[in-house]
Amino acid sequence: MRSQAFYPPLADKYGRCQLLSVSAVYEMEANMKKKFVSLVLALFLTGCGEQTLKPGMILMYTTPDIKSEKDPDADFGKYESFGVCPIAELDKELHINPIVEKQLLFLVRNELELLGYNYVNTMEEADFYVGVVFANEYKSEYIPPSTGTIPWYVPGQTQTTYMNLYGSTGSHWGTATTTTPGYYVPMTITRSGRYVGSYYPYFNVLAFDKASRKLVWSGSAIVAAEESDIRRSASALLPGLLLGNFPKSSGWSKRNDSKNGVFGCGFLIFTMDGNNFYPVITGVWDKSPASRGGLRVYDIITQIDGQSTLNLPRSKVRAFFDKSQGDSLILTACRGDKSFEVSLVAEAETEAQLKWEKLKGAGPKGEITMTVKQMQEGLGNIAKDEIFRIVP
Repeated sequence: MRSQAFYPPLADKYGRCQLLSVSAVYEMEANMKKKFVSLVLALFLTGCGEQTLKPGMILMYTTPDIKSEKDPDADFGKYESFGVCPIAELDKELHINPIVEKQLLFLVRNELELLGYNYVNTMEEADFYVGVVFANEYKSEYIPPSTGTIPWYVPGQTQTTYMNLYGSTGSHWGTATTTTPGYYVPMTITRSGRYVGSYYPYFNVLAFDKASRKLVWSGSAIVAAEESDIRRSASALLPGLLLGNFPKSSGWSKRNDSKNGVFGCGFLIFTMDGNNFYPVITGVWDKSPASRGGLRVYDIITQIDGQSTLNLPRSKVRAFFDKSQGDSLILTACRGDKSFEVSLVAEAETEAQLKWEKLKGAGPKGEITMTVKQMQEGLGNIAKDEIFRIVP
């Protein structure tokens, strides 16, 4: 099993790439392994032994370096709707793959909808529009052969000798025991030459005011990772970039929640193969209909009431959950290689506030548990009654 090690940031405060040399990355990884060789390593993956990455996870060699800048004169309180700007169509010299760009803008759209903004198809309807610049360079370096010495422990031995003893009383059989203590000897280890390397997925999300065409927000994320598909890297990095830094809409907690029913599960849109995007359960409240129905974090929702969720944006998936108390939903979910159905009946928000106390959620290192108080602190002391509108 390979571990996730944490290294210095890979970009400066302006979001410019400052890639570490691959040899430096390798040496730092080796030093980390020496310190933790006797521990069960589960820094990014859950469990042990052979690992399967869960939706929204990639194997990282560094901590993602995330930066953002906001125009102090920009009034995000007046923004309600947004559109996306395909840079590939505007600048052919950049040689941006338009299909990949469209998929990355789809991920950006879902995060902004979660923050309460309404997506519109035309620039004329939008208050602001967003674009994304991206790269996924691979850096490798040859590490020459090396020789080193390590202490090798030779265990002690105990030997028993049988002998015939002669004396004045006659002949007798006996034993003699000799113990040699364990000791260390130097052992020479030779490592052959090899190439080591990493992918460096980089994203720069830009937001422009439609009226003035001024840049009002910019955010970047970069990491050293094993993942070669930048779309899977985007699933892991863009939520951290946008949800933690982009200003929320003034009505973000109440958007698409006109009714009083709640099911007790939250979701984000992820992709496992780069082409197919599905809602994935990222939070389940204890004692909620979702919890009682057997839903777990990282379950992939493939159908809702018999309708496919493939490549549906967050707003359309969220609309399925906008129900009144007593209304029902049937979810078809996938967990590993097993598909199953879950039938849920919505509870009233007022009952949820009294009974639901803890949320099991998807964290950067696997499943975590948060209390209502911890959620309030993490979301900026949001009112308790609004927390239950964040998840369906």
